[in-house]
Amino acid sequence: MVFSFFQNLKSKKSKPGSAGMPEKLEDYMEHALSIPGWVDNDELSYKARITEKLPQDAVIVEIGCFLGRSTVLMAGVRKIIGNGVVHVVDPFDGSGDAFSVPFYKLITNKIDQPILDEFREHIQNAGLEDYVIVHKGTAESVVNQWTEPIDMLILDGDQSPKGARSAYELWQPFLKPGGYICLHNSGDKIYLPGHDGHRRIFLEEIKEPAYSEIHTEKKTSFARKN
Repeated sequence: MVFSFFQNLKSKKSKPGSAGMPEKLEDYMEHALSIPGWVDNDELSYKARITEKLPQDAVIVEIGCFLGRSTVLMAGVRKIIGNGVVHVVDPFDGSGDAFSVPFYKLITNKIDQPILDEFREHIQNAGLEDYVIVHKGTAESVVNQWTEPIDMLILDGDQSPKGARSAYELWQPFLKPGGYICLHNSGDKIYLPGHDGHRRIFLEEIKEPAYSEIHTEKKTSFARKN
């Protein structure tokens, strides 16, 4: 039976295990928040709640992972449970919509190694190599080899209207009935032109009767496919 990790989430942080690796949710949260990224504590916590609810041997697909902030937390939850895997799809070259690229460069210019190496280092430091599979490429290129039903689909790649629509239409058919979708940068705020792709998807597609349990946590929206 899957137990809840959130009763003591705000309690004193636990110490890592004897080998220095994270062991509890608080450890993975602390490790995740140390990785450069834009998803905050509240959004990560809600994402972890959904990850916890997924079935045994859950298949999670994260389109756009950057340096692995969300990946570490989701993979950490599945490691605590003891099964499941996070598949990350990313070109690892700092590309994306025109609004996002300059922000990627601000961060990656301070990194002394390629983005993929930095990502792998974060995963290894958390002891999560067995719970993360890397697919280097775009949403469009990787889907050509994809056949597996998905329990949770995270869309956080190219957020231009064209890019977001493409990723959604290509990957959403693999999402199981009862599976969850997560859209970053889709909350109710003013978006600059060219960076509102996920907001458009949310308004146009994420509604009843196709989806239920629709919830937006700050900038990130979640829903369950009916």
